[in-house]
Amino acid sequence: MIKRIRVDPKKVKRFSLKVGDSEYDIYGTPRHKYDWTKSEGPNSGWANIEGLAQSIRRDGLIHTPLVCSFHKFGYEEDLIAVQGWRRIRASILNKYDYIEVDYTDDLSPMEAEILSFKENYNREQLSDSEISFFLSKIRKRHPDWTYEKIGEIFGIGGESPGSKRKAVESYLSHFDFLERHAKDVQRLDISLKKLTRKIIMQIRSTAREIAGEELREDYETKILEAYSETKGIPLGLLCNTLRSEHRRGNSVSPMEAVELIRKSGVLLSEGKKGNKCYVNLFIPPEIASALKKYESKITKTKRNHLGKIILDIVQSFLKKEGYY
Repeated sequence: MIKRIRVDPKKVKRFSLKVGDSEYDIYGTPRHKYDWTKSEGPNSGWANIEGLAQSIRRDGLIHTPLVCSFHKFGYEEDLIAVQGWRRIRASILNKYDYIEVDYTDDLSPMEAEILSFKENYNREQLSDSEISFFLSKIRKRHPDWTYEKIGEIFGIGGESPGSKRKAVESYLSHFDFLERHAKDVQRLDISLKKLTRKIIMQIRSTAREIAGEELREDYETKILEAYSETKGIPLGLLCNTLRSEHRRGNSVSPMEAVELIRKSGVLLSEGKKGNKCYVNLFIPPEIASALKKYESKITKTKRNHLGKIILDIVQSFLKKEGYY
């Protein structure tokens, strides 16, 4: 049974219940733990919720947090935030004496963990690394569970068992990469947010294609090292360049590929969803001058002529660089 109660937000604890000695024997939230003693920086808990605190001051708590007690399952009678931990911390930042929460003591730790994951996952509030670490924890806690069962329980993947298996498998593969290259990522100071599942799949397939399976891990490290030395070059673009040069018979290192990108005129940025890149081309002065001169007054006919000239330039560039 769930009931609405008032609580002092400072008395609510983060969802983290130990059930064993390893880091995987913990029931809890899938979100990475922030440092609540820091007011700024990438791992700061308070900086992470400042915008949320402002929103709550303006609009109130739109979504009521879910708070549980697990005393029936052998734990202390603490109030644990199963859903809405950031909202509770934001209320503390706002210096609220009390807030309204939904309370129950009927949920088991595992049931609460599933609810906590699904809320964050469905609201797209988890990074790939958070999901990957969480699923690796589940996999090690329940080695007899199939990928399909994990996907079914936690709502990952599509409707079919096959899509659930592929989704869970890709996250676990993502975790495996991060675990194997943890020292590299830390040494090179690469943000985990940049190492999405899609990007890691590109790195792995690029390294496998160029270096082979036996040397794949070393080549992955070289790609990460080259990326860490760049300013703004997307990892996906670096991988695509390496594969393109390799297929054209050119043996270039990841650092040499970076220099090729810089010289080729590819603008160092990607689209909003990371699946596009833009081309920075040299346009002859007379074309640039015409564009500037006509601006909004240019006629449809003249615009079409100028557009065709620019497209010809783009086509020539792409052919020259071996993109098609």
